[in-house]
Amino acid sequence: MKTILVCVTSDLATDNRILRHCELMHQMGFRVHLIGRILPWSPPMPVLPYPVHRVKLPFLKGPLFYLSYQCWLFFFLLFKKADIIWANDLDTVLPCFLVSKLRRHMFVVDSHELFTEVPELSKAPIKKSIWKFIEKHLAVKANIFITVNQSLAGIFHEKYGIDPKVVRNVPKRVELASAHTKNRIGIPEGDLVVVIQGSGINKGRGLDETIQAISGLSDVSLLVIGGGDAIDEAKQKTIALGIQSKVHFIARVPYLEMMQYTQMATIGLAYDADPCLNFYYALPNKIFDYFQAGIAVISGPQPEISGLVSTYECGYLMKQISPESIRWAIAFYQKHPALLATHQRNSKKASETEHWDLEKKALEAILQDL
Repeated sequence: MKTILVCVTSDLATDNRILRHCELMHQMGFRVHLIGRILPWSPPMPVLPYPVHRVKLPFLKGPLFYLSYQCWLFFFLLFKKADIIWANDLDTVLPCFLVSKLRRHMFVVDSHELFTEVPELSKAPIKKSIWKFIEKHLAVKANIFITVNQSLAGIFHEKYGIDPKVVRNVPKRVELASAHTKNRIGIPEGDLVVVIQGSGINKGRGLDETIQAISGLSDVSLLVIGGGDAIDEAKQKTIALGIQSKVHFIARVPYLEMMQYTQMATIGLAYDADPCLNFYYALPNKIFDYFQAGIAVISGPQPEISGLVSTYECGYLMKQISPESIRWAIAFYQKHPALLATHQRNSKKASETEHWDLEKKALEAILQDL
C-alpha cells in the first residue's frame, strides 16, 4: 500500500476536483494524505476516510503568501513518510520537486490551468519569469504530468515535448435534490433566471460585463454563486446601477446545495472576458454542472467550452464577450422559449455521458501504473 501526499494551495473544503481524486486514490488502496490551507472564511471539511492537514498562514495572497507556503510545505513534506508526492498546480511544485529528489519519491504534477498565463502575471514580468522557470525546469520533469483538457495538453507538448495525461474536471453524477424555489431569495416567479457560478469568480471572468447586461433587461434575474475577487466590486456595481433586486449573490456552499441554486436557472453562463490564454483554453467544471442541472448554456469563443456546447447543441455561442452581446443572447432566448426548452433537454442528455463515472477511468489508469 503506497502513500500519496496530495498538495494544494486551495481551500480544500470546496475543491471538488481534489476531493474526487483523493477518493479514487483511497478506493484503489493508496494511503492518502491531503495537504492544503485554511482561510478565515473556510467552511468545515466533510468527513473523509483519510487524513487532511490544513495550515493557517499569516498571509492570504501575494508574494509573502507564496513564500511562506513554499517554506512551510517543504519542511512539512520533508519529514513525512511517502512514496508519491502529488503537486497540484505550479504553486506547489517547488517544494514537492525538492523533497521528491531529496527523499527519492515519485513526483506527479497535476496542472489545473495554464498558470503562467493568468491575468495577474500579465503586468508582472519578474513574477512571470519565476513561474515560467519553475514550469520549464521543475514541473515538466515530473514522472507523470497531468492536465485538465486536450488544449492544454497540446500546449505543454508543443512547448516542452512532453505527453501529458488528460483528466478533465468533470463532476460526479449524483442524485440532485429539488431546486430551491424562486421566492426563497426573492426572485419574481415570472423572471427568466440566469446563473454564473464558480469558486474563482475573479476579475476578467465576465461578471462585470454580465451585470451591465442584466441592467438593460426586463424580467431577468441573475444568480451569482461562489466567491472570488470580483464579487465585492460587483455588489457595488449593482447598487450603482440600481439593480440589487435583479442580482442575487450566494456565497460558497457545499456542492449539492450549490446545485439546488443552479437548478433554479434556465440558462448557465460560461465565458471569460479577459483574453488571456489561461482563460481562453479553460474548461471550467461549471459547464458540466450546467449539464447536470439541465440548463441551456451561453458561452463565448473559448474552444473547449464552445466545442462541448456545439457537440451537444445545448446553447448559444457568442463571438465576443461584451455587455451588448450577453444582453442580446439572453433576450434571444426570451423571444424563443421553444428553442430554450430544446437546449435544456439537450444539456440534460449531455450529463448522461459527461460525468465522473466515465472520466475517472483516465485517472484509474494513471493510478494503476503507479
